[in-house]
Amino acid sequence: MALEDTPVARLLKEKNIYYRIQGSDYLIKCLNPEHPDTNPSLRIDKVKGIGQCFSCSFKINLFQYFGVITNNANIKVAGLKEKIKAIRQAETGLEMLDGYTPVTSKFRGISVKTLTKFDLFSTDKVENMEDRIIVPIKDIRGRIKVFVGRHILSNANPRYMIYPARADMQLFPVVLETPAKSMVLVEGLFDMLNLYDKGLTNVVATLGTATLLGGSLAAKMLPFKSQGVSNIYICFDGDKAGSDAAQKLKPLLENLGFVIEIIELEEGTDPGVMDQEFVDRLVSYIKK
Repeated sequence: MALEDTPVARLLKEKNIYYRIQGSDYLIKCLNPEHPDTNPSLRIDKVKGIGQCFSCSFKINLFQYFGVITNNANIKVAGLKEKIKAIRQAETGLEMLDGYTPVTSKFRGISVKTLTKFDLFSTDKVENMEDRIIVPIKDIRGRIKVFVGRHILSNANPRYMIYPARADMQLFPVVLETPAKSMVLVEGLFDMLNLYDKGLTNVVATLGTATLLGGSLAAKMLPFKSQGVSNIYICFDGDKAGSDAAQKLKPLLENLGFVIEIIELEEGTDPGVMDQEFVDRLVSYIKK
């Protein structure tokens, strides 16, 4: 059971209700007597005790449900503590997730050396992050801002999960290993890790094209401009979605002063499966 000290957490412990922390909520099995909830589906606000089941839509005020007279002052204090905690996390970054276990074997053909360099790990202690390879996404000061977990099964749904759920996504990595005038921009984490593992060190993942097309583009590209990057090669997946995203992104990046070239891949291919020969040719082309 999670160890937190809020009025809601104390009530759940008193009623012997198992819960897990999920962002700003607690996740418990639904208390609707007509819903046999085998998987926890009821999200409860940590401070207010108000919740709703995302499976059966059952709504609840936990304090009213158990006939507990709430002390508004205590709830306000708990809310203030949560705000202070959020501010501290923004200043210092997130801590490694409970149950952190470093990766010790290859994943998708990527060497342990590369996986270890970027601190990939697994955990069985955090809701919805089990059976996933997790990547801590850090800002330019090395603070962890969000965790991205990829399921070990390629056909899993959803394949990717982020923690905390409402975190703002950024590019990865935000600091290049060595100064370079050019960099390669790919879509996914494991696209980036595969190319890096095969010798292309100035490669960056968007973590989904919406990260850049959705706004705040100038702020997210500023760290790379400050590192001397002037040329960007967009190498998105070889499908219509990847091609369309590259074409939309190109003029936006050009407006920020970057020189852009799109590298078109064959239909149905992506940088995450490219072999050593392809990466060698790509490195040679960029150097020229």
